[in-house]
Amino acid sequence: MGLNIVGSDQSAGAKEAVRFAHVHSWGANKSLAALFSAIGGVLLAYAVVVALVIQPPALGWLGFATVSVILLGLGALAPFGFERTRVSPQRPAEAVDSKRRLLVIADSQSNEITLSEEILARLFGAVAVHVVIPVRVSHLHFLTDDESEERREAAASMSISVGLLRRRGVPVTGSVGSDKPLESMTDALGFFPATHVLLATPPEDESYWLERGLLTKARELTAVPVTQVVVPSNVHARIGGS
Repeated sequence: MGLNIVGSDQSAGAKEAVRFAHVHSWGANKSLAALFSAIGGVLLAYAVVVALVIQPPALGWLGFATVSVILLGLGALAPFGFERTRVSPQRPAEAVDSKRRLLVIADSQSNEITLSEEILARLFGAVAVHVVIPVRVSHLHFLTDDESEERREAAASMSISVGLLRRRGVPVTGSVGSDKPLESMTDALGFFPATHVLLATPPEDESYWLERGLLTKARELTAVPVTQVVVPSNVHARIGGS
């Protein structure tokens, strides 16, 4: 979880994030141990049957060992893939009044000028805006947690977007989310009492692989109204303006 919040007190949220991370990690380790035990038990049973009935040559045992290593490797990766894509919504923060508060979840490659204009067009008297930029990573970096470069890109995009909005007099804060857009949204709803969520995503052909079907999935995770706007990426904007 990436709670790098600009312009607000994050101590309580950070403590809760740490507690949740410990519980989540324990559950993942337990699931992983159970899966390895199951795979190991099946392989052991198969080895006993093969040894007693078939009695294969040494080359056969070599093949069996190779297959066993492959199965164990796949078993090790499977729970990581599942755990890393699963989203567990936190309890939403409660507002002290009925005033409009806008939460924005924006792709890190969105053109910041266009993004700020889209946000301005949807303020409708909002007393607070919070912009979250999730970390956009490749499949490989998603599995290995090697996200330092992508996190810097997200932080830079967030800083630019917040700066542009503040120059227009918008009461805005910002933070860098996790590498999962949906988790970034539910985490933010845990400390920012939004009355509306705006998803800012690039065109379909430029979308991040974890952004597919994002609007439908987001609406399933929160009772807060969620809308989506398409914002061209910085690369697309540069090409169009050249």
